[in-house]
Amino acid sequence: MAIANEAPGKIRVRNSSGPTESAPRRPVEMAMPGVHSGAKRLLSTLPKGSLVDLGAGQGALSVWAHEAGFDTTAVDFNRGNFLVDSIKFVEANLNQPLPIADNSFDIVAALEVIEHLENSYALLREITRILKPGGYAVVSTPNESNLAARLSYLSSGFYSDAAYVMRVPGPGDFYNPHVNCLPLPTLEYAWRRAGLTMEQFEVSRYRPLACLLWPFLAPIQWLKLATRHHKKKHADEATEKSVYRLMNDPRVLTGRILVFLLRKPE
Repeated sequence: MAIANEAPGKIRVRNSSGPTESAPRRPVEMAMPGVHSGAKRLLSTLPKGSLVDLGAGQGALSVWAHEAGFDTTAVDFNRGNFLVDSIKFVEANLNQPLPIADNSFDIVAALEVIEHLENSYALLREITRILKPGGYAVVSTPNESNLAARLSYLSSGFYSDAAYVMRVPGPGDFYNPHVNCLPLPTLEYAWRRAGLTMEQFEVSRYRPLACLLWPFLAPIQWLKLATRHHKKKHADEATEKSVYRLMNDPRVLTGRILVFLLRKPE
């Protein structure tokens, strides 16, 4: 998936200027503040290789990855939104199987994608399929396990981001808002079922309300999980402890958006 005739660090931005514009538009980050920064910190620790940017939008992350030395391919449902001509682009509906061969990429990036899709399990299985053995995935999602999100659910019955589903104008719309915000234990189970393991994670930023609630509610969270025991048929002890540690992590309890580094086994 090499980029023909383009050296790393050199990009060609499409000239989409209108009558009153004289310069090409540069791609801008369409993610929430801090998401790209967290993803870049994770990506910067990885060996340079082939990278596919799922849900690429205008191409801000694709440009960064290309300039950082990754052999970059962008994927989105609308080619017209992508502003960079020098990066390979694949038009695809991310709710469907990806038109990408098995074991194609060293790295998959999916920032602010999974919560917009109908089936998180299917996306994670597709990510595993197109990753090479030992490859990495960087996946972000709204954190519905922070203390402010839990308070929202307790008081209203809605997680913080789940109310967006009411904003869908009609069944024919291609773009979906946050229709599938998974609680963290469910998301962890989904990537485990897909064959991925978590290496580390970042947060986009911290929610002020969650930070205020942390001294009061974090001890209750810890005590609840410390005294919770499942039957052996439901979870092995190692998995149970790892999930509980994740759920008790201060970054999970206070972070706004989580950015995970996942890996496919060799």
